[in-house]
Amino acid sequence: MVDLICYYGYFIWYLIRRTVACTIQKRLTGLSSEMAFNAMLGLFPAIITILTAISLLENSVKATLGELANNFAGIVPEEVWNLLLNFKEYANISQGKSLFSISFVASIWVISGVICSAINALENIHQIPREKRRNFWHNRAIAIFLTIGTMILWIAANFLLLIGDFLLRLAVEQNWGNLLFITWEIFSVITIATILLAALYFIYRLQRTSAREPIKNQNTLIGLVIIGGTFLIQLVYSLFVFVQTSIVNLNIEQKVSFWLVSIWRWLSFPIALGIVAIAFAFIYQFGTSIRAKQIPLIPGAVLAAISWAIVSVVFRYYVFHAGIYNKIYGALGAVIILMLWLYLSSLVMLLGEQVNVIIGEAINNKKYEEHKIRQLRL
Repeated sequence: MVDLICYYGYFIWYLIRRTVACTIQKRLTGLSSEMAFNAMLGLFPAIITILTAISLLENSVKATLGELANNFAGIVPEEVWNLLLNFKEYANISQGKSLFSISFVASIWVISGVICSAINALENIHQIPREKRRNFWHNRAIAIFLTIGTMILWIAANFLLLIGDFLLRLAVEQNWGNLLFITWEIFSVITIATILLAALYFIYRLQRTSAREPIKNQNTLIGLVIIGGTFLIQLVYSLFVFVQTSIVNLNIEQKVSFWLVSIWRWLSFPIALGIVAIAFAFIYQFGTSIRAKQIPLIPGAVLAAISWAIVSVVFRYYVFHAGIYNKIYGALGAVIILMLWLYLSSLVMLLGEQVNVIIGEAINNKKYEEHKIRQLRL
């Protein structure tokens, strides 16, 4: 037991030293600055797109979205939030679908520049030669695809962070049976979507692996994945119908309902962080032109998501208690704080992939040493 603890302690210390060395060697801080600058350019077109889309909705939906957005103010630094609110007040948003279409396309193109910078940084982390990298248009197409995917995951994460308060408010206004039914419906939709994504990812990995080396019975494996995914979706749907019927027929006490809602509120933040980790893993997987098989995805993605939450909270606390940006820079203080927050978020994401690469190298070296030992024994 002591040897195991010492081994993991040594490996963590080795991981920290290698990460710091690679950060300096591969200029991850400079690449994070490039990502933060592009994110700054794409942030306000994205806000215009969101406001234009909201202007097309009904007034009741606008009010609900406004309440949900106000809850997000507790995560980002206060100066950043005030800057975004001021931009919203001064932005003149016309109500029209044509403006939404134009601004959406423009914002996706601009925001994809952030992903392009991230792709260049990831390929620098993996040390991919120039001749083996994707061309500009292929890179931009991948960046647009990743931009849309990460935006969907980001919206889902924020939705889960705020859904707990919404459910409690619904519990007060309506009966508890409807509350449990809506909660179970949301959970079922998320479960089915997760099964679909897992099946598609497994099929993609099979096809990509078979391109390098043929796999026996590949079509049979893909068929089994499709059949298994269909069976699981049908099982979840049947369970959904059964629970729906039980909720309608049974008279559930308010204490039990409140207990279930409290559990949901406690789990909403870890689930949201899990979705952020999936978004990071999504970028890690498809961002690089070539990705070695032994390099994992999950450790760095989970570490980056947790670190991002910690860095955001600590940076907010620092700005609130010790920040002097407004005193030095005046009106530009909020912009400087926003840039710093985007910079730290970008750096955390890149460090997560660097951790994955270092773990992959350690796994590869261990396999090589075990192979040498087996050869010597023979």
